[in-house]
Amino acid sequence: MSRDEIKQTIDDFLSLIEKGCGTTEENEARLKLLLDKLALAQHFATYKFDKKDYADAPRKTDAELRKMVTVQFPNYGYYNIAEDVTTKIGESNAIVGDAIDDISDIAKELYETKWRWDNNSPEDSLWHFKNNFEMHWGEHLRELQIYLLNLKRGT
Repeated sequence: MSRDEIKQTIDDFLSLIEKGCGTTEENEARLKLLLDKLALAQHFATYKFDKKDYADAPRKTDAELRKMVTVQFPNYGYYNIAEDVTTKIGESNAIVGDAIDDISDIAKELYETKWRWDNNSPEDSLWHFKNNFEMHWGEHLRELQIYLLNLKRGT
């Protein structure tokens, strides 16, 4: 996946959040594809770290993002997540996930990534994209994918 394809995937995801792409069902199908593409993109997000002191991106508010996401994905809600999946093997504790919050968190990170690309540099943007995937939104993406798969199966 090239840098241009990564940037296009980010733009496509944000466009889906802002405008949708048709019906609720079409939005849901597009979301599943774009989550896969974002997960793939992080493998190809290479950059040369340059130690420049770049400006921070402006942030959208949680309320603003949640409102946009809820419009596009009215069927999504809360779900169970296994807690401590790498420790206490054999024990199970569930915590509650929120699909709307997951999508909002991913969008928040991608808005920052896009801003950095357009205003700082592709290097800065790709560093934040990859780092923030590994440290934050990648977990939201993977948990959301499991939720969406289970919704489709009806389990």
